[in-house]
Amino acid sequence: MSTYQRIITDIEAIPGWADVIDWFDYSPDFHDAEVVDIDLRRDSEPLVVRVHGWRTNSDITESGHFRLDRHVLVTFTIQDTKNVKLNGWNHQNVLSELSVDREGGSYILRLREIYGADGEIAGTHVSVTIVPFIPKYGS
Repeated sequence: MSTYQRIITDIEAIPGWADVIDWFDYSPDFHDAEVVDIDLRRDSEPLVVRVHGWRTNSDITESGHFRLDRHVLVTFTIQDTKNVKLNGWNHQNVLSELSVDREGGSYILRLREIYGADGEIAGTHVSVTIVPFIPKYGS
């Protein structure tokens, strides 16, 4: 994930987003993060998108990679789903960016892919929760 500040519009209106900012010390765009699952439900059940994110540091590891820390599983819960457009689901689902925008009476969660999942999910309410995450491959 990049270390620069990013655009998530209407951020104050998303319950739980302050916890994400506190975790990373900035508002992330989720560049290089991975969508690990999307739970689609019908009727009045909420739709859930889970993203594995982390903070990328400027220092380099012994293996020559940027050091990653602050791994977290970020769960976006979308209530009263109005529209779902998803493409490209596969075994990895790496994001270029993730954003949440408000249009009319809906919030739109936008997943922009580098590789894999890409699309938009619209609903009347969006909330976010975080849980520290230990990746299988280390950091």
